[in-house]
Amino acid sequence: MFLVGLLSWWYGRGWIAQWRHVAERWMATVQFFSIGRLVATLFSPFRQISATPNNSSSPAVAIRAFFDQLISRIIGAFVRFFTILAGVIVIFFQVIYSVVIMALWWILPIFPVVGFILLAIGLVPSWI
Repeated sequence: MFLVGLLSWWYGRGWIAQWRHVAERWMATVQFFSIGRLVATLFSPFRQISATPNNSSSPAVAIRAFFDQLISRIIGAFVRFFTILAGVIVIFFQVIYSVVIMALWWILPIFPVVGFILLAIGLVPSWI
């Protein structure tokens, strides 16, 4: 009865709880990198306090402000692009890790049975 209860938990509520943990890790990673927000603001100025010219300023000040904003946007695009790239790479490896964990979760209860069978037919590791 104990074995039936253990296996029913493992392939029932335990399996669902493990999927919840995987989903929580994915959501935390997506929220950490904020890829959607970074894409939406890809060409926004990067940490620029103020480079907007006044209406009464000279053309030289307007040109300087334009190039300040342009440089700030280029720096922002580079920083956001590499942050998005890092986020996509982390999420990719996290998906691979999650698939491996979920596959191992599914087949882990079979390992003791396989070990008993190997022991019964005389296959033991060389270090034993």
